[in-house]
Amino acid sequence: MARNTTFDLHRFHFEHRLWLNETIFVAQEIDFFAHLLQEMRVFLPVEGADTNFDETITHFVREFDHFKRTIDSIQADIRDQEGISANVIKQQTNQFNEEIRETQNYLREKMAFFHDNYRKLKTEFKLFVGKDLEKHLDIPVEVEGEDI
Repeated sequence: MARNTTFDLHRFHFEHRLWLNETIFVAQEIDFFAHLLQEMRVFLPVEGADTNFDETITHFVREFDHFKRTIDSIQADIRDQEGISANVIKQQTNQFNEEIRETQNYLREKMAFFHDNYRKLKTEFKLFVGKDLEKHLDIPVEVEGEDI
């Protein structure tokens, strides 16, 4: 059965655009989280805090730096694949290299791995921020407009 390679190339292009946009969004989100960490380090009182507060912040800073490097690598891989696919389309030929399809599958796996790891890190970060803010800020609890 013959494959419609033109359709595959257009679908691959759509995936590339989607992945590039996702990585750009994650990079912006990471910048926001890194800024939040800096503010936590500066503004939150450290007396009475967990002894590993600074270590945990350093851990997240390193993880965010790692994800930024990973994003750069993923974006480069996507752009390389996009260039190869564009050349095939420009040549207006039905020649479709199986290597393009294999690389696309590899990129799908890489993006799935990226999504899973980022989701885990983001969840861990949100738990840390929520837990740590409760420890450091003395906010009176209000019920129906009254202080308790």
